[in-house]
Amino acid sequence: MSIVDYVRILRKNAVLLSVMITVGGLCAGAAFLLQPREYTSQTELFVSTVEAANPDQKQIASAFVQERLRTYVDLANSRKVLEPVIRELSLDFTPVELDDKVSASSDHGTVLLTVDATAASPGQAALLSESVANNLTKTITDLESRHGKAQSGIRLAVANDAIVPVSPDGPAWWLYVTIGMLLGAALGIAGALFRSAVDSKIREISGIREITNAPILGSLPMHSDSSSRTGLPALRQDTPYDEAIRRLRTNLRFVRVEDSSNILAVTSSIPSEGKTSTCIELAVSLAQSGQRVALVDVDLRQPAVADRLGLENSAGLTTALVGAADVHDLLQPWGQDELYVLTAGDSVANPVELIESRAMAKLMAVLGNDFDTVLLDCPPVLPVTDGLLLAKSAGRIVHVVAVNQASRNELDEALQDLSVVDTPLSLVVNKVPLGHADLNGYTVSYTSAPQERTAEPQLVPSGGRSGHEHTILAERTASGNWMSDQLGSDSTAHIPRRWPVTEPGSGRQQDATANQRSATLARRLGKRAKRRSGPEHRS
Repeated sequence: MSIVDYVRILRKNAVLLSVMITVGGLCAGAAFLLQPREYTSQTELFVSTVEAANPDQKQIASAFVQERLRTYVDLANSRKVLEPVIRELSLDFTPVELDDKVSASSDHGTVLLTVDATAASPGQAALLSESVANNLTKTITDLESRHGKAQSGIRLAVANDAIVPVSPDGPAWWLYVTIGMLLGAALGIAGALFRSAVDSKIREISGIREITNAPILGSLPMHSDSSSRTGLPALRQDTPYDEAIRRLRTNLRFVRVEDSSNILAVTSSIPSEGKTSTCIELAVSLAQSGQRVALVDVDLRQPAVADRLGLENSAGLTTALVGAADVHDLLQPWGQDELYVLTAGDSVANPVELIESRAMAKLMAVLGNDFDTVLLDCPPVLPVTDGLLLAKSAGRIVHVVAVNQASRNELDEALQDLSVVDTPLSLVVNKVPLGHADLNGYTVSYTSAPQERTAEPQLVPSGGRSGHEHTILAERTASGNWMSDQLGSDSTAHIPRRWPVTEPGSGRQQDATANQRSATLARRLGKRAKRRSGPEHRS
């Protein structure tokens, strides 16, 4: 991985890093407060000899002192020194325990003997150091005199008295906290890298590029507008999602130059990646650009297009495949543009057989000849093989990949299955969190300036198309005319100068009339299908 990848991982795990750094600092601070305080005081003794008469004697005396200092250092921890100290200070220690708190040292080339004493309080440390130094002096003098070495002329005198220490031993509190925070940061970085290594979900577009070199046509942000909650696509709105759809439409136009047919198969690796929503929004956008578009719900196992668009599903694709009705009679117009929807129809027990049938190939040929673009809402690739069968008849596969949804292994397996079909493949990244950079470097929160409006957008019946009444999103401008919003620079859609207007209070009644007409048409088509299918198709 590059430095950019590491930075991306750390940014994604910024919360984990912050928590670990904070916890590390707090733990280090707590350790500093909970550990027992110890103070150390020093007493320095100057070891000398009696003034010598000539230089040779001075040199001999100096060498003798250096030799004796090594012995005096070890003597400071002897029982002859420590036991008098315990009695003198009334300490609750044994000589062995006191030995851990007392030490002596001497630097090479000097005649100074340093006595260190450690205690729980500053004053006690100073008293202990002074007492050990005094008793060490007495013991040395006594030993030298006892062995007849008084004539050696060795003298011990206090060079520096013990000073009451101001601060306890060990590092300062801020050093404790700093070390704790650094350790916390190290653990946080290790945790972030481990989390990234074991996380199989696709979190970024860069993760998709590591799996495949297929072109990514665009990235669609997550949107929570009212239209998405009701299932209807957001028509003629200026939102980040709609701008991303228009960009997808433009990029798709460039890659389709050499496609073998005008049929697009929209699928995904697993369910819930948003393939149906993407297919519907793309169909609406293509129709708005002036194309004649057919949207076909070929997910015969779990159809969703009819529910999303509020259409009747009793007669549709399955009705046409069994020969119960002509496909042109089953196409339902939707919206003001040239968008026609062929719903899935009644569920069947053998969807694979219908998809592989000659009737399906003939139907695709008819739709491909009658429309500029045919969009197929296919089932996911991994659960069933329907999507692979449908991809054979398509000129291009549009594979939807949802962020934080599919895993790398699932995407890799799905792409390997689709590679067998030998159909051009393009990807669409869906459900990108708001504020994340898209493919073009802009963030998906980049929108146009709001325009002044005098009325909130409302759904009004379009009317006047094959006896059907469908709803479109319209808004009244300040001049009182019904206008559409900007469709993008590549749009060639025909926009009527005046759209149908409902009088106040009459919209609900006209919507009910439209629904009643659609239901009547569906029942009529259903009866016609049953009469044509005969007994063998009534099941």
